Amino acid sequence: MNKKKSDQEKIADIRVTVGSGSIYEQLRFKDHKEMETKAILVMEITKAIKKKNLIQTEAADILGISQPKLSSLLKGRFRGYSVERLIHFLTELGKDVDIVVRSKPRNRKARVNVYHSNGNYSNMGIAAKGR
Repeated sequence: MNKKKSDQEKIADIRVTVGSGSIYEQLRFKDHKEMETKAILVMEITKAIKKKNLIQTEAADILGISQPKLSSLLKGRFRGYSVERLIHFLTELGKDVDIVVRSKPRNRKARVNVYHSNGNYSNMGIAAKGR
């Protein structure tokens, strides 16, 4: 005789594993560093559009893409966009994008950090195709 589990029992059976690092890495994307960088840039694009109180058609005109393409981009579908193009979108929206090159400490590999405008950053690595 099979006894049906209650919702409480079903919840108790759920195992949760706390991940570390990038969700894209955990999902085993080959280009997880690039995906993380693009996600951060798209978040910044979203914030810039909201701050300017633009509707998607206005923002799309500024960026030189269609409204459906912008909508898709803002929903996280950014695989068809290069990091450089996303940076260009930010500058078109009136945002400065600084790229700083400096020496690394001897005790670690070189990396690329992408900073959010709130000062937080990701050091997941970048995102250029040639790497």
